[in-house]
Amino acid sequence: MRVLLIYSNQSRELVPAPPVGLAYVASATRAAGHDVRLLDLAFSDNLLAELADAVTAFSPEIVGLSVRNIDNVIHQRFESPLAALREQVAVIAERAAAAAGRPVPLVLGGPAISILGRRALDVFGVDYAVVGEGEEAFPALIDAIARGESPAQIPGVCHRRDGAVVANPVSLLRGFSNSGLQGWVDWRRYERDGSTWPIQTKRGCPLKCVYCAYPLVEGRRFRLREPGEIADEIERVLREVGPRTFEFVDSTFNVPASHGVAICEELIRRRIRANFTAMGVNPLDVPAELFPLMKRAGFNSAMITAEAGCDAMLESLGKGFRMHDVQRCRDLVADSGLKSMWFFMLGAPGETMATCEESIRFAEGRLASRQFLAVFFTGIRVLPGTALADRLVREGQLAEDSDLSRGCFYLSPAVDEPALLERIHRAVIANPSIVQAAEGGASGAQALMYRALHLLGVAPPYWRYLPELLRFPPLRYLRNRYPSVVADANRLEALTMATAGAMGAGGEQ
Repeated sequence: MRVLLIYSNQSRELVPAPPVGLAYVASATRAAGHDVRLLDLAFSDNLLAELADAVTAFSPEIVGLSVRNIDNVIHQRFESPLAALREQVAVIAERAAAAAGRPVPLVLGGPAISILGRRALDVFGVDYAVVGEGEEAFPALIDAIARGESPAQIPGVCHRRDGAVVANPVSLLRGFSNSGLQGWVDWRRYERDGSTWPIQTKRGCPLKCVYCAYPLVEGRRFRLREPGEIADEIERVLREVGPRTFEFVDSTFNVPASHGVAICEELIRRRIRANFTAMGVNPLDVPAELFPLMKRAGFNSAMITAEAGCDAMLESLGKGFRMHDVQRCRDLVADSGLKSMWFFMLGAPGETMATCEESIRFAEGRLASRQFLAVFFTGIRVLPGTALADRLVREGQLAEDSDLSRGCFYLSPAVDEPALLERIHRAVIANPSIVQAAEGGASGAQALMYRALHLLGVAPPYWRYLPELLRFPPLRYLRNRYPSVVADANRLEALTMATAGAMGAGGEQ
């Protein structure tokens, strides 16, 4: 069958995110014998027109639309792609028609769909969705549709039966290999804007962070790839594409730490000459040799998911580690010389202005050099299926049938958000390496810096140069004098779920 797979994510919160998950599905679908085209609209200037033209020209018999993000999870600068995605669904429905005039089946997939689950069918008005990994489920669904059979036995498929939405139980793959991304995207367009080449070394996450929906996407059981196989993939991509930097995009690169260490040792053993970074280093499991090995293997940076700077909130967030682990992780990464970006989330259950102060002071004092970048999120996005959502339902703060596809945030009632934002601004003045997430995605100055670094041949990720940029005297003066995050009390009240009364009917803030 002719299968059109569509990637339309144009988010620029950091850099363009290449469609690694969709590449896995595209490669598996082609291997199953289908004629597959992946339409990458990440850089389209006229997305709907290009989408309409592509659907008309290709005349697909099946269309798959990948949805990466529900929204940008930033309370004060909330952006959601849902309305734009509905427009795309309408264009596909209008332009894609089978020979008999019947609508071409449209299947949704991607991380956001795995999080939304069965609700995705009603949110977007479609008949099929794949929850979880799609490499086996999507080709199986194509075959069922082609034969006119029910998809009732295909794991992870959501479909309609007798007018009701049915969600089949999800089944995890036993293992997985390389994505084949190089066969599906124009990589130079991504690299020009600072993107890094994604590599998955594992899937699944058994950790119990209360806000995180990652287990809904890949399950709670680790499935680890062999370090030798990972190194094979890297060597192949170096030969065929030659990206400047590879990024390990696992939820936690170092859990279990033995796996991360083994990967570094294999890269060193093979003498692979490449740059690396990691999306997630968890302070839970950081042996003394980890960061030095990462440095020797070619890592230039890592993101560190501390999330809080005090024991009370680490416990509330379900992080599984304490401040002595955070402090030790900070010292070890500092000693290694690696640049690191640290993430903090303020406003979870039990948060007070005093606990916020502890986290801010940690960043002010301990993350003050050019080696660190600290990013603060204020307000916790409540995602479907998370422990936080379940808790809020149990406590009567959230209606059980709430539509969490919309912008639903929790902020502890003991936190004064305007005062907290002002406190973060004072921290920015003291330490320009601190950023409030709502300051903006790709600002003009940041985009200019990224383009200049690319032209100079510098390896990404380019966020590691932001501490220097933020210390540039004219920019530092403007940033200190005119804070870009200003709390609009009325708007914040409309967005914030601080009490049961603020939830309203269905929690649709």
